[in-house]
Amino acid sequence: MSSMTSPPGWPNTYRTPAACSRSPMARATVGLIGIGCRRCGRAVMKIARLVFPIALLVASCAPQAAAPTPTPATSSAPTVLVTASPAPTSLTPSVPAAVAVEIPVKGAVMLVLDLTTAVCSSRPTCVASLPKVAALIKKARDAKVPVIYSLTPTAGSTVLPDVAPQAGEPSVTTRADKFFNTNLDQLLKDRGTTNAVMVGTAANGAVLYTAFGANLRGYTVVVAEDGIAADNDFALLLSKWQLLNQPGFTNPDNAPLKAMAVTISSSDKIAFK
Repeated sequence: MSSMTSPPGWPNTYRTPAACSRSPMARATVGLIGIGCRRCGRAVMKIARLVFPIALLVASCAPQAAAPTPTPATSSAPTVLVTASPAPTSLTPSVPAAVAVEIPVKGAVMLVLDLTTAVCSSRPTCVASLPKVAALIKKARDAKVPVIYSLTPTAGSTVLPDVAPQAGEPSVTTRADKFFNTNLDQLLKDRGTTNAVMVGTAANGAVLYTAFGANLRGYTVVVAEDGIAADNDFALLLSKWQLLNQPGFTNPDNAPLKAMAVTISSSDKIAFK
């Protein structure tokens, strides 16, 4: 092994291994250092083998730096304001109030529809309407306005006594549309009818269909709302709305005596002049 000298300017005290081997003390010192270094090296390796996995574990558990949040691009689109949906409108039809009418006696006829033991007696609202109907019938008779009755085909059915026909007052018998398979149109023509006043039951049966049939044949109709009845309030309300809104013969504002349409009035607001 080549000898090593001290750096320039240093005392020449650095001995080469060969020089050291000449001194027993040096040899002993070198031996101890070698033994210590070997033991120290093994200890260092053990520590390294222990520390390295721990370091890896700590590194893997360390929180990663969060990626920067991208800045949203500025939009030039206009701001859209969302408006609330409108509240749903009521499904209950609205019917104008009854109006007063003055009906010329000439050309007027009163129709009393199905106020019979078979149809009216079972409807409390129909029975309750009889006094109003009787008063209107009297008003028509006093003015010499013809009165015509209708019945249903139910066997044994008769007109109720409170509103019974007088001698010579005709009647027709059929189902809801009183023009169907009867001579009602001819009876009206024979009397020169232009305006027909209607009362009776059911509002959504005989009254509704006969009113439509009359409009279809060119007659103007007045319905006394306190002289008609149905099985329930909804049917009555819907019938009144339909009477004013029949396709082709509408009178939604309930204008008095609109030609070839229906006007809704009441027994106390109908006058024969």
